[in-house]
Amino acid sequence: MESEVASLSFARVLMEGIKEMVFVVRVDGVNSFTYDFLNNAVIERTSLVSASVGKNLKEVHSTSMTTFLTERYNEVVQTTQSISYEDSFYCNQNKLLYSKTVMTPFLDEKGICTHIVSLVKDITNEKIAKLESEGIRERLEESNARYRSLFDNNADAIFTVDFNGHITGGNSSGSILSGCAMKELAGKSFFDFVIAEDVERAKNYFHLSILGDNKDWRFSISNKSGKSIACLVKFIPISVKNNIPGFYMIVKDMTELDKISGLYEAGEENFRIIAENVHDVIILMDQDKQYLYMSPSCENIFGFRAEGIIGKKPFYNVHPEDTSVAEQAFNQAAKEGSTFQLQIRLLHKSRGWIWTEVSGMPVFGEDQKFNRMVMVARDISIQKEYESQLHHFAYFDSLTELPNRRYFQAYATEKLEQNDTSQRNLAILLIDIDDFKDINDQWGHEIGDAVIQEFGYRLHRCMVGENMAARLGGDEFIVLLTDAADKEKVSEVTDAIYRVTKEPINVQELSLYITISMGVALAPTEKTSISTIMKRADMAMYKAKQLEKNSFFVSPT
Repeated sequence: MESEVASLSFARVLMEGIKEMVFVVRVDGVNSFTYDFLNNAVIERTSLVSASVGKNLKEVHSTSMTTFLTERYNEVVQTTQSISYEDSFYCNQNKLLYSKTVMTPFLDEKGICTHIVSLVKDITNEKIAKLESEGIRERLEESNARYRSLFDNNADAIFTVDFNGHITGGNSSGSILSGCAMKELAGKSFFDFVIAEDVERAKNYFHLSILGDNKDWRFSISNKSGKSIACLVKFIPISVKNNIPGFYMIVKDMTELDKISGLYEAGEENFRIIAENVHDVIILMDQDKQYLYMSPSCENIFGFRAEGIIGKKPFYNVHPEDTSVAEQAFNQAAKEGSTFQLQIRLLHKSRGWIWTEVSGMPVFGEDQKFNRMVMVARDISIQKEYESQLHHFAYFDSLTELPNRRYFQAYATEKLEQNDTSQRNLAILLIDIDDFKDINDQWGHEIGDAVIQEFGYRLHRCMVGENMAARLGGDEFIVLLTDAADKEKVSEVTDAIYRVTKEPINVQELSLYITISMGVALAPTEKTSISTIMKRADMAMYKAKQLEKNSFFVSPT
């Protein structure tokens, strides 16, 4: 009886007394996890309810969130060790909170993980204090000024927002779209400009973007005059000195496409009058993908006369590598009654293949059957170049021009998942420059940056085939080997790295010598994650430092 009372008291403490959120999941098998327990803090702050207990992740979360959580639970199961990570989420009061999660495995007598307990702590105040102390916003403004030309020359509205969704800057197109000067927008949440019925959806999209799901999203905003504008929105992470302080929010006004489609529905004659007076190319195709109409602007944009295109085979002017994408988008829009937007290469008479943005909207007849597709084509060659630069800023280290941590993890994960054979041939090398702080202290950070830059260049020269070198930050570098079937293959690369390291680094009449410590982790035969292999390489690197500087240590598999 006493043990029963004690058990009930303990359960009550978990439910009511612990302010942190407590989740207990049961491990049902590979990629299968079911909620066994949720305390009151979970139900008060998240979308989960009491009825969520007994349901698996797929039944209560979106696909993106299910994938995100499953990857972490799998890591705990595979390593049988606790893991922790920081995240952010919108609570039931629509406030963005930062959290730190610790996942701990429960093992049975055979050492098999049967349950996982997640303890989620609210670290919002600490996170905000850290962001402010590090001057993240100031660095973001500096970055905005540096790349101002990318904003001002882009026809689409571009805003910069922090992790709370607050606007920190933007281009002239953003001012035109919103009807507000940038000084009026600064510090305001972009959610304040989203129409009421789209706010929850926009918050969910923004949260998914924070987790790395950087897709195009469709929702409407309200400008200063109260006019509702249908937009296509994309969030691209900003990278400043290996930190991600915020996002570029690219907002495309979809009013023109929606209006043109509506005019066609109102009457084909009205459609032609409008189409013949716009700068973009208006295209009309039937259900068999036959060209019915091409606006006269086709000659200005693509060099071909409109009448010469009518009667050509479907998508004849689409790059062969993009044809299947165009056909799939057309078919899906026709089937679901949805709009689409693509960036594909179309043929120009004299310039060859040029990047073009194609937006499409299906039109249905009185019998509710699809019969026409209205499309708008726009030359985005210059914009594509700007977006490529933005992508480069997000995924490459500005000092060494090597890939950064984000790019490396995505590339390494792709290689790991290709097939079982390639997985067994993967290895990760974690490299740290010995006593690098002494260089900064003695010669200054400018000399230190030059050393980092030169070492990164030499490391890149050692890469062959699909191998990749990246900079994690500071004086830490990482290498992925894709052809490491045995230790001899790994030794070939490590020997090459040590050879180039022995050469002096000449900077401003100084001749500096450096040494490095290296940790090596070979991918095990059983399935694992890149994060797990990186942790093993990290532990091996510190083991090497403890044994002897300028050496490497191979983690046991």
